Amino acid sequence: MDVLSDTKKTTCGICDAKESRYTCPKCSIQYCSLACYKSECHADCSEEFYRDCVMTQLESHSSDAAGSTSGGTTGGMNTADVAAYLRAELAKREEDTELFDQDGDEDEDDGAADADQDDDDGPSLEDRFADINIDGADTEAILERLTSAERAEFELLLKDPEKQASLIKLWTPWWQSESMFSLPSCGAMDGDRFAALPAITELTKAKPSEYLPCNLVNILFAYCCSYRLYNGELNTECLLDICHVLSENATYHSVERALLSAVSLCTQSPTLSLSLGFCSVAAQDVHRIVSTATRPVAEVGTVTAPLHALVDVYNSLCMRRDQLKRECDNCSKSDPRRPGLKVRFNRVKRIPEKVYFFLVWAKSAYHEWPMLAESVSMQADDLSRRAADSKQGEAVVKEARTKTYPKPVLIQEAS
Repeated sequence: MDVLSDTKKTTCGICDAKESRYTCPKCSIQYCSLACYKSECHADCSEEFYRDCVMTQLESHSSDAAGSTSGGTTGGMNTADVAAYLRAELAKREEDTELFDQDGDEDEDDGAADADQDDDDGPSLEDRFADINIDGADTEAILERLTSAERAEFELLLKDPEKQASLIKLWTPWWQSESMFSLPSCGAMDGDRFAALPAITELTKAKPSEYLPCNLVNILFAYCCSYRLYNGELNTECLLDICHVLSENATYHSVERALLSAVSLCTQSPTLSLSLGFCSVAAQDVHRIVSTATRPVAEVGTVTAPLHALVDVYNSLCMRRDQLKRECDNCSKSDPRRPGLKVRFNRVKRIPEKVYFFLVWAKSAYHEWPMLAESVSMQADDLSRRAADSKQGEAVVKEARTKTYPKPVLIQEAS
């Protein structure tokens, strides 16, 4: 999305009202703002761009995981990989069965031959996994039930990121819904506990910091990144790696610094290595969450998107803290895992209290949302432009590296 020069000022091709500032990298239409870019008439193009960014990142992490483990028969496999493979394989076989049933008696002889072949090979895939939970079972326990051909197919799959991505059903974020969001019925912060939250003046006599909205943006950005990266699961370790407001007691004095600090961590950290495109999608997610909060809550028991996100963060961190405490308590002093568990427990044990403070403040901070939404929109626009510029730059570099140039004519000394 290139910023247009002063000599080429044109009207936005979507709203036809304001001066255009950017160019869509997909369809080349010129537009003025994030709102126009994400409008209904441009939705097909923008959603495809977001999907490409997220899928590229998922594929990258899948291939990194497969390549980082050497030795052994399983390579970079984990239970989630095997479970995804099995679910896809079972679904494919079920579909084949339905198609065969629809065909009636056609190719009956071939079907009978295939059935005989399956009987010779032993129990079917469905029968072999009828008594096992593939999502919770040990990787080796699952692999032992695969035939040699199935295992070989899976190992080939691990070397092909495109095929791995085809097994992933891309998660749809809850904040894309137009409705209000219900509070959980259980957990550390359920509907009853939320209703009983005190006023901010009961927690502190001092006036809440004017920078709380900026730091909330840092939390929400880390929250969206974690959900996107883990395709619908909130990974608290990833959340804390990105969110220095919670993990390092950082304080940011502007929305720009709150976002750019997190983006820098995402793109430069060797454990994350997220692209600018992925970060721009997360920034737009934050804008979506904050902008929907400007609408009034219509039903009892429902909350706005920022409060729903904070409740989710609070419950996940409390659950993780309690889990690590149980694991520490169950480890003997000689257990080699104990030091690492204690470090992780100490990192998370006080953080739910910080989220609780943000939750109490945000419950009555409705006046903050319109201005915060505008600031986040500006930063998300800028990040999207940078991401598009970066993507175009990478394409130019890749083309230059693969281009074949004619051999240079050597200068020869005249005889």
